[in-house]
Amino acid sequence: MTTAARAPMDVLLRPAALARAWMGAGRNAETIAVPGVVLGPGEALVRVDLVTIAEDDIAITDGEEECPVPTVLGREFVGRVAALGGRVDATDGTALELGERVVSAAGPHERIGGHRELVGAFATHVHLVAGTAVARVGETLPACLLAPVPGAITRAAAVVRAIEAEADPEGLAVAISGIGAEPLALAAMLAERGARALIASIDPRVRARAARFGAELAPEAMADTTLVARFRSDAGDRRERLVRGSAPTTADLDAAVGFIRAPGTRRYPFADLVSAPLPLDDLDDAIELARSGRHLRVAIAPGA
Repeated sequence: MTTAARAPMDVLLRPAALARAWMGAGRNAETIAVPGVVLGPGEALVRVDLVTIAEDDIAITDGEEECPVPTVLGREFVGRVAALGGRVDATDGTALELGERVVSAAGPHERIGGHRELVGAFATHVHLVAGTAVARVGETLPACLLAPVPGAITRAAAVVRAIEAEADPEGLAVAISGIGAEPLALAAMLAERGARALIASIDPRVRARAARFGAELAPEAMADTTLVARFRSDAGDRRERLVRGSAPTTADLDAAVGFIRAPGTRRYPFADLVSAPLPLDDLDDAIELARSGRHLRVAIAPGA
């Protein structure tokens, strides 16, 4: 996302934006009202249409991962551009416009600070800093397909990129481990490239859905809870290659958007991975539902 120089801009929000601030493990989220933001050059304010609860959100709320406190969690979301701090370019190099439907790359978790309260998508709005990759997603697809794109699907795209750097996926047998939506997204991406995707996840929810995402079950499950792909470049290759997802790039975000928008992707039931949306006020209940494992992604619609 490129920028043009401009003085900071005050944006008043009527009604005030609302966010559910995480206050630490074992504590309920607190609602904060944000009547306005200050947008620096190249920054954007996005109104959240739908956000999904990912595995790292649960890990943080359970105290299994460190995170600044207080903060606002939520990194998988789709929304619309509500305000711009001057020119802000999308990943295709053209300037974003107000009202456009977008997804953005997940940034690092931040502690809430002055003029930086809206740092996550468990909120009605998200304040994106300059340099954040923002991709247009069009008007056709439902929000439940688009919200996981900057998280699970972009991380899967990063693994595909790493595999392609070592071997041609066509005809390749790839064993996939991990939990949640990521292994299924990776399986579908590899199936579209002609690979033989083998689900080796220990997550029973993933194993039960393997066939619907173009995959077979591997003979043995692998204990990795993060997304990992294992393969040999050809039948005579004795050395097993192991690929873990690196930090996703702007190109990975674009690849994820392109994948979810491609006509061939319609054959995979990504919409079925996401629950019916709950309102933002019910975030604590939504997190409990996510913990239960009934859905791979629990959705929150802040405007509901």
